[in-house]
Amino acid sequence: MADVSTNTDIRFDPSENPPLPLTIGMGLQLALLSIGGVVLTPAIIIRSALGDGANEYLAWAVFAAVVVCGISTILQALGKFRVGAGYILLMGTSGAFIGVCIGALVKG
Repeated sequence: MADVSTNTDIRFDPSENPPLPLTIGMGLQLALLSIGGVVLTPAIIIRSALGDGANEYLAWAVFAAVVVCGISTILQALGKFRVGAGYILLMGTSGAFIGVCIGALVKG
């Protein structure tokens, strides 16, 4: 039977917190990578349904999407009162509903 090798280069135990600079860097990286998807979905919906003249509504929709995603991510991370997992899980927008949202905005 072959030898099973073990990894001895593990830096942190599961119960150990990483240093603060590393934590801040990883948090900023997650925020920067995820903000594009959160902003892009409302922009596609508003531009497709209402055209280029809806800049005020577009600004409001992007603001609302960022706020709702931020609040729901915080609730997910806290994991209090049976709400949330207790881990940092990004709660973002979904492209699955773009067609339905465009249709609803066009119909009024």
